[in-house]
Amino acid sequence: MAPRIRPVDDANVSPEVREAFKTAEKRGAPNSTLLRILARDSESMRIFYDSWTKSFYGGRIDHTLKEIVRVRMAELRGCHY
Repeated sequence: MAPRIRPVDDANVSPEVREAFKTAEKRGAPNSTLLRILARDSESMRIFYDSWTKSFYGGRIDHTLKEIVRVRMAELRGCHY
């Protein structure tokens, strides 16, 4: 399914935003298309991505457990992503 809101083109964003796209692609999360959509407002994307990074990759809960919870939540909602 095509996105309803077009993602921004890499050429139209700052180097910092492009780096966030690359990091997300390398890690596999969050979906870089989501970041490209949020990057229509770079401040919104930065706030989201900073929060995601801190909660998903930081904190006291093991990353593996976070991933298991994320997958289970998706299953419960019928998301096959």
